[in-house]
Amino acid sequence: MTEHRLKGGLLLCLSFFTVSLQAYESTLQLHSGWQYRWGDSSFDAQGRPEWALQDNAYGAWHPIDFPSNPPGRDGQTNIWFRTVLPNGNWQDPVIYIYSVDLIVQAYLDGRKIYQYGNFDHNGQGRFEGWPWHMIQLPADFAGKFLYFRVFSDYSDIGLWGEVKLMERLDLIKLILEHSVEQIVVSGFSLLIAGLAFVFALLQAERRSFYYLALFALASALMVFGQSQVRLWLFNAPLFWDHLAATGYFLLPVAMALLFGEWCAGIKYQRLIGALWRFHLVYVVGANILPLVGYSAISRMYFVFDGLFAISLSLLFAVAFSRFRHANNEQKVIIVTFAFFGLLLLLDMAVAHSILPWRRIPLAWGLLSFSLALIAISLHHFVQTQTELKRLNATLEQKVKDRTRELELLATRDPLTNIMNRRAFYQKGEPIFRAALRYKRNLSVIVLDIDHFKRFNDTYGHTVGDQVLVMVADCLRKSCRDSDFAARFGGEEFVLLLEEADSHSALKFAERLREAIAELSLPGIEQTITASLGISCLSPETQSLEKLITKADRALYEAKHNGRNRCCYI
Repeated sequence: MTEHRLKGGLLLCLSFFTVSLQAYESTLQLHSGWQYRWGDSSFDAQGRPEWALQDNAYGAWHPIDFPSNPPGRDGQTNIWFRTVLPNGNWQDPVIYIYSVDLIVQAYLDGRKIYQYGNFDHNGQGRFEGWPWHMIQLPADFAGKFLYFRVFSDYSDIGLWGEVKLMERLDLIKLILEHSVEQIVVSGFSLLIAGLAFVFALLQAERRSFYYLALFALASALMVFGQSQVRLWLFNAPLFWDHLAATGYFLLPVAMALLFGEWCAGIKYQRLIGALWRFHLVYVVGANILPLVGYSAISRMYFVFDGLFAISLSLLFAVAFSRFRHANNEQKVIIVTFAFFGLLLLLDMAVAHSILPWRRIPLAWGLLSFSLALIAISLHHFVQTQTELKRLNATLEQKVKDRTRELELLATRDPLTNIMNRRAFYQKGEPIFRAALRYKRNLSVIVLDIDHFKRFNDTYGHTVGDQVLVMVADCLRKSCRDSDFAARFGGEEFVLLLEEADSHSALKFAERLREAIAELSLPGIEQTITASLGISCLSPETQSLEKLITKADRALYEAKHNGRNRCCYI
């Protein structure tokens, strides 16, 4: 949808400039009526090529439908092509050529009207990129021969793709039309590369996102580097061709890494590893060798396409050998990979003249494969995040449970499960200070089990522990919500009663003593009783410790007076 809007907007802008052209000729394809002649022309004293001045020398010229790769090359690197330009009603006519292998001069009436690349005195030159070409024609071109002088030490020689006679504004519209989808796809690929790189930084499992970022970046470089609009951004064809070649040569590296990560299986990992490493070495070499003058990037394509075709075939074989056993995600990757790989093979066949020239929609193959990869990567990311959240929640709950357990261990008596001495003071000190400040009633009871040592000596420590647990349960059941009890050690317990004066505390202690006296254990003849000492807060009591000491003295009095009784001081 975005692409159609962008394309529509660009074409709408140009339509205002083309209304006046309606009376003129439309685009003419120059795909027939050509002639070729191997070798190179000599030049006269004025620098005009003699072959372009001998229009009647038909015996040396041979007919050909399209000026590319004529028969009988036999290693030759120079060739001339010519065609008669048709009549027509033109306003601003130009010749549009998709590309040339490798450098070219154009002549009309023996006069050079266009040149791309530099010819030396031997008629040779070096590769300077594969741009598209626009040749301005004079007003009186109709019916005249247009000559092209071409040099190429590449596998192909001549004009390539398409040759058209058209209005300049129509050519601009054509370039924009053909470039919009490449701009959209390359921009989208760059966005995918950026997002994948960010996800790689955030994820624990980073490799697949790094591989996806590499694939998306390579795709963006290749697609935009091959777009025709690139020359309007920066007119440096060789730079763009190197950029596109780097992206193109990186594709098998990224594809093999992604394929190995998601689809290959253990037994194919060696093959996948060998493929991506080999192509990575090729990428490095293809960029270094032209820089040191050893080779041209144009020659690297011919070798690479053969190697890439073999690599794609191997990846195809691996993919379809595992298709029946693949999960749904892997099947999506394999299908989109097959679609993209088929487009790549078709593009190679067109590039090497195995198939007739036509535009192969590589951008759409890249887009479909990229969308499949990003959708699956995001799905994995969401799954991972969900699992991490679940694990974090579980871990947090475990931490909370463990913290609670540790807090209980730190504040609870392990045998009786009531407060220990430390917890009693932690909770009791603030209550004591508040009662002292606001003159509230507060009482403390110190309880000691009578003749407890006899239980241990006569019946064993297990019975003694049972007695302690039973007394602690009795304390817990007797306390109000605001009261609390603690085991201070051995058979001694302490209770703190809020808002309890001496009368209330004595009544509570007496009920507690009676409840303990009713406890019994099967087969144990010794009765369970307890002595209790009570103290109440008074203005002269300045600490909780002193209040407990007073209750402890009262306990001593209760024991001295015969045990199984309550005593208040």
